[in-house]
Amino acid sequence: MKATLREFKKETGLIAESEDLKFLFNNSNYNCNVYILKIHLNTELDLMKSDKNEEWEKFFFEIYERMAREDHTTSIHTTYILSIVLESNLTRIN
Repeated sequence: MKATLREFKKETGLIAESEDLKFLFNNSNYNCNVYILKIHLNTELDLMKSDKNEEWEKFFFEIYERMAREDHTTSIHTTYILSIVLESNLTRIN
């Protein structure tokens, strides 16, 4: 977990606490691990790699889930939304 937190800080500029970060699964198609991170409302999100990423937005999980189910996210989120919901142990919307 320490290596993950270091890499997360390097890639995002954010300092995460281990209790707020949860490994969900490995996506072998993209050779990446998928995590869920609890972001506190007062956390400022700065775009670190503007040549690779769009500006970040914070969403409540229920809104994120709806966006993924309606294909308004990247393919990894849309494809794996059920796994993300189940593995994160968060309440699903109907």
